[in-house]
Amino acid sequence: MKIALFGSTFPEYTPQAESQMIIVCEAVKQYPVELYLSDTLFYSVSRFTQDTLRPLCLLFDELPPVDLALSVGGDGTFLRTAAVVGNSDIPVLGINTGRLGFLADVNFSDLKETLHEIFTGEYEIEERSLLEIAVDEPNRALNEVAILKQDTASMLTIHTYINNDFLTSYQADGLVVATPTGSTAYSLSVGGPILVPSSPSFVLSPIAPHNLTSRPLIVQDDAKIKLRIESRSNSFLVSLDGQSQVCHVRTEIEVKKADYMLKVVKRKGHTFYETLRDKLMWGVDVRRK
Repeated sequence: MKIALFGSTFPEYTPQAESQMIIVCEAVKQYPVELYLSDTLFYSVSRFTQDTLRPLCLLFDELPPVDLALSVGGDGTFLRTAAVVGNSDIPVLGINTGRLGFLADVNFSDLKETLHEIFTGEYEIEERSLLEIAVDEPNRALNEVAILKQDTASMLTIHTYINNDFLTSYQADGLVVATPTGSTAYSLSVGGPILVPSSPSFVLSPIAPHNLTSRPLIVQDDAKIKLRIESRSNSFLVSLDGQSQVCHVRTEIEVKKADYMLKVVKRKGHTFYETLRDKLMWGVDVRRK
């Protein structure tokens, strides 16, 4: 079995993160595997950690053909891993060393148990839809495409069409178009609904709308969403999973479902509803200690 390991890279990698990376690599190497580590990640850690990891890993610049991508970090690390994996059909497993973790939902404390399940075939694969837009070239997002104002002074007017049928002109700070996966991310923070991962739907959630009757809207995921933007600054931001670029108002944005799905590794018996209860603390009485 071949596994590629991904992690967050910082100017100064924290001792705790380096320790966790070593623990993961040593745990994986208890099994008969070839373990690959991105050279960017390898050279971002301390010399001591490099010397520890060198006998355990093979370095890569471009992702080799592997059987599994292992994302160690938070949801941001998972999103970056998904972007590298792209349409290669490689399943991704997220080990959470961050905070909330809806994508990286396997707790670090469950690492050894989870690896045992992986190598004995006791796991499940979920397929997650992605969004695609074409600006300069096709770009894809696992969580959301967000249209945002570039300056702090004025709101945007976002003329929105669904399958060429006019929906409305949002006057707002922006608009989030989210997948079911992304419904627990930016979209949730601006008041959007939570969608189960298998929902064949996308959700449109306006950001701070001027009209208080502008509410989030769920559409089928085969819909083509066309956006035409007006802005006093003649520009706006397009953000895909947090990565932004500036666009001129003449740029028309079309958002649609990507032509491939991302495979996500899930533990058997661990459902999305359990994750919601755990991460959002549903049913917890904070008065009880």
